[in-house]
Amino acid sequence: MEYFFSKDDEFKSKAPKRLALLVEKRTGILPTIVLTETVRYVCEKRGAEEASIRYLALIRSGLKVADLNGGIARDAGLLKCRHPNVPTGDCIVASVARANKAKILSDDKHFDEIKGTMRTWL
Repeated sequence: MEYFFSKDDEFKSKAPKRLALLVEKRTGILPTIVLTETVRYVCEKRGAEEASIRYLALIRSGLKVADLNGGIARDAGLLKCRHPNVPTGDCIVASVARANKAKILSDDKHFDEIKGTMRTWL
């Protein structure tokens, strides 16, 4: 969401470079829940057509799309049980990151509560 809608000038200048580096190195992972949330948010703010355009931009970006599978769903459910204040979608993101030994690119500090996750920001 920040990539598309940030009002922070520092983020706007750094985010495209960070994303390009993840694509170039083929290390960027995009959980399907992030696609869902992006489409929902853009649709609410700018309409369905713009949401479809943003979806295609993400799909074509070169990021690896990580599907929600049974193992990820189980791990996310257990995380949600242990961390009831963390949103379910973020538990899914954390589970994808843990399964892939990847860092989470986010400024949300609640990811720091979840053992086995690493968070980074620009």
